[in-house]
Amino acid sequence: MKLGREKARLKDRPKHASWLRIYAIKLNPGIYVVTGGAIKLTRTMQEREHTLKELVKMEKVRQYLVANNVIDDDSFTDFIKEKSIIK
Repeated sequence: MKLGREKARLKDRPKHASWLRIYAIKLNPGIYVVTGGAIKLTRTMQEREHTLKELVKMEKVRQYLVANNVIDDDSFTDFIKEKSIIK
């Protein structure tokens, strides 16, 4: 299974987009691993150095999760327990 990135949008929002962006990887509907955040002033993340860094960081986290067989919220919970982060 390939983990993906999706845009999260607020419902009933005025026409302009928010500048504060939180970047995360979706494990299941409503379940995300937050990887970072930035003030986004351009259309794409590749146009500014600080948002490009967030994109690179998100991809590194995605690769780490895939390498550790974390593909959904259940496997994430198991992974956390194995690493003794949560007991």
